[in-house]
Amino acid sequence: SDLLPEDLFNPDAGSRASDEAPDPEVSSATVSNVVFYLKTLRAPSRRDEGHPDVLVGEQLFSAIGCAACHVPMLRTGASEIAVLDRVQFYPYTDLLLHDMGPELDDGYTEGIALTSEWRTPPLWGIGIQDAFQGGETFFLHDGRARTLADAIGLHGGEGAAARGVYQALSADDQARLIRFLESL
Repeated sequence: SDLLPEDLFNPDAGSRASDEAPDPEVSSATVSNVVFYLKTLRAPSRRDEGHPDVLVGEQLFSAIGCAACHVPMLRTGASEIAVLDRVQFYPYTDLLLHDMGPELDDGYTEGIALTSEWRTPPLWGIGIQDAFQGGETFFLHDGRARTLADAIGLHGGEGAAARGVYQALSADDQARLIRFLESL
């Protein structure tokens, strides 16, 4: 694209030779259309948000410290798109890097992040992932957790305290918290 007009290459794989297509291969108009589409894509709708177990699970989510990083509500900045201009939305993230400890340290890094640092992923839509992953669920950055409880159990570092409180909850309260997450 005009934003990155040269082909990417891997110096370990050979020379800077590129493909036969003239650069830029993607027009600025196409990039702009994709950006507009992504900006205006509707967030997944909540499910069962009035169910008593979901309501208790939501309270537990905040009470045990999950909402410190998975912040429920954010506000957009100024936008020329009226429906996106300074509105509240509920992604359940702070979009920041957090040290998640050795449990999630996979030895790889992106940019200047430490190998144990991960951006808090938005949780909206997490309850419908199985519908989009072939009927199976894969959680965390590398898909190593197959259940939400497994994903919580792998929170270390800055997430260790919330994990510990979750693990100390009764089985019924753990199920309520999971039911809340599945409503997102």
